Amino acid sequence: MRVLWLQLRDVPGGFGITARDWQDAMYLLAEARQVLKGRPIEEPMIESWTDVRSIDELDQDHVVPNMGTMLHRGVWFPNLPYVQ
Repeated sequence: MRVLWLQLRDVPGGFGITARDWQDAMYLLAEARQVLKGRPIEEPMIESWTDVRSIDELDQDHVVPNMGTMLHRGVWFPNLPYVQ
């Protein structure tokens, strides 16, 4: 499993996703974006991404207190437990 942090050009804050691979991450991101913005994601909309190795790498004031679990497949920030 890959634990990813993705920044989009038109969504402040970013997305935290645990996925099987990049393609699976794009699927989960599309589902999350559809829920939040009402429209699908296109890969060029990704501004940056990084593999998360430790919770210490995340924003301790906003992301960590508001995130779901990153131990299983799904969108953990924003906390969307039904997108998995």
